[in-house]
This record gives sequence, C-alpha cells and structure tokens, in this order.
Amino acid sequence: MKIVVMGGSGLIGSKLVTKLHERGHETLAASPASGVNMVTGQGLAAAVDGASVVVDVSNSPSFEGAAALEFFQTSTGNLLAAESAAGVGHHVALSVVGADRLPDSGYMRAKVAQEKLIEDSSIPYSIVHATQFFEFVGRIADEATSGDMVRLAHVLIQPIAAEDVASALADVTAGPPVNGVIEVAGPQQFHLDELVRSTLRKRHDPREVITDPHAPYDGAELHERTLIPAAGARLAKTRFGDWLNTAPELPADTLVSAVDNARRGVVTHITIKDERVAAIVSESTLAMAQLLAVLLTSEMAASALPAVLPAAFPWASPMTADELKMFAGELRKAVVAELPERVERVLIDWQAVGEVRAGERTT
Repeated sequence: MKIVVMGGSGLIGSKLVTKLHERGHETLAASPASGVNMVTGQGLAAAVDGASVVVDVSNSPSFEGAAALEFFQTSTGNLLAAESAAGVGHHVALSVVGADRLPDSGYMRAKVAQEKLIEDSSIPYSIVHATQFFEFVGRIADEATSGDMVRLAHVLIQPIAAEDVASALADVTAGPPVNGVIEVAGPQQFHLDELVRSTLRKRHDPREVITDPHAPYDGAELHERTLIPAAGARLAKTRFGDWLNTAPELPADTLVSAVDNARRGVVTHITIKDERVAAIVSESTLAMAQLLAVLLTSEMAASALPAVLPAAFPWASPMTADELKMFAGELRKAVVAELPERVERVLIDWQAVGEVRAGERTT
C-alpha cells in the first residue's frame, strides 16, 4: 500500500520512511523540499493521491504559541481536506505526551488544537503521543540556560529514542486505525534536572544545573507527573545510558575534510560503522548548515562541531575558542529544532561576530 509521510525529511520522518521501505511499503517522503507544502496546499493533492495511509510528523517552524497554532491549524486542515478528497483510509499523527496538561504552553495548546481537528474529521485516525526524545535532552538544557546555569524542575521524565518512536509509528501505520491515542515512552523514568545534569557531565559540558521548582518548560510550570505517560503506555527497549554511551562521535578531522570538500563543490559522503549518515553537497551557507543537521541530530558531531565551523564558514575563522563553542551550541539548537528561520538568524548574527573579529566591520 502507498504511505505518505508528511515531514519525511526530518528526524523522525526520515527514520520512519526507511522503516516502512524495509517492510515493503510504497512510501513517499513529502516536505516543502520535495514540493509539498501543507501550509499553502502546494502539491498536497498529488502527494496523497492513491495513498492508503498518511502519517503527519511535520512540525511548526516556530515554537511561539500564535505561530505554532496558525501552522498546525492551517497545515492540518489542508492535509485532512486533501485526504478526504483522495479517500485516504487512515491518518496517523505524532504528538506529545502531556500536551493536554500544559495549557500555559502556547506550543502545547497548538498541538492540542491539531489533535482536535483530527478527532473531528471523518477520516479514521491514530494519534501517537511520544515522550521527549533522547536527542532533545541537549535542547532542553539549552532552552533552560541563562549564562552558565541551567534551571530545571525536579519532575519526572521518561524519554525515548527517536529510533524507537519511528518503530512505534511504523507499527501503528501498518495496523488498523484506533480512533484514539497511543502513548509511547522509554523504559526508564528520571528526574528532569538529574538527567540533564548527568548528561552534561558525560559530555564535559561545564554548565551547572540548578534545581528550580518554578523553572518553565515550553513556557509552562511543570508538576511531578506532567511529562510521563499513563499506565499502559507502550514502552520501548532502548535505555538512555546505552544510547548515550554508544552514540559514536565523528572525528573532527573527518568532518572538517568533508565540509572543506563541500565548499569546493565536491560531493562528500560521510559513513560511520558502515552506515552512510550524510551527504554534504552544497556550497550554500544556509544549505550546508541544514545538511549538517543530519549529523547534529544524531549526536555524532556534537564534540567536533566547534572545530568544524571555520571549515564550513570561513568567516568564523577569527573567532575565539569560546565563541566557536557558543556558535556551535546555538547552531545545534536551531537545526535540531528544525527551525530554518532560527538557523538563518544564528548564521547572520555569528557572521557579524566573525567579521568584527576580522576587522571587516565595527560593532
């Protein structure tokens, strides 16, 4: 059967497309890059034509409440209308465990509004609620950082590997609609502040985690069990410690060479443990940053990134080591969040810093 994955080039979407292909399904990865735009409706009708199942793992380009609400309402409305016209028999959507328990978060309110549209449509559906991904622990720390301090509440969290989320979605996609919600989570519960503290130590990150019961999370104050699933949730097998300890690091010299080749127009494939993880092919500054996101989201280049930046962006060469580390952190945060506008803003801001260091402009 034909399955269309909206957001098929993102962290979860790309993994899901691979898993569905491996199961023998005809699968289309749809995204603005492939000419399918859920907000404008461009290419939607053609993409879902003949599809049995449509999976929506797309995300808002902004986490700001009003912008996220507009994105999810418009894109989901357009997608459901196209599915209805095409006779799609199963709509699968990825959402967040605890979204309905965080009314003070504009982004979570937007996700709840998206779910309401799906529930009210005539199309049979399955909504998968996932806990936070292992891959986002760094982003959680970044969002809570002020100076050298990370303020987080001492509340429970039960994170899950992105690979396991994709596996759960593949199972749901291949099955019948449940017309309800399925929750998926990792096998272990942690306290949020302690999890981030231990992860930063593992990565030799000097930031200090401060336990603050009022620290906001996505703009809302958390309670003890806000972020964990209910009893009966589907639990994945991958443990956080195993994932963290086995995530390979990409040697800096390997990535520097690859990016240098890309700047000269040479197509470069990066392979780790017999698995191709990236192909860097563009001389465009913004496009290169987006392509590096493949590595960043997989944790492979986190430690190498500061050393790589001057190779990727020559204007970064005059920066100090501390500035490169800050630049790397902001770029990583933007690309992992899949926010192209923020990526562009980070690049513009740090290019200005590099040019000041080079004496090409004044502050």
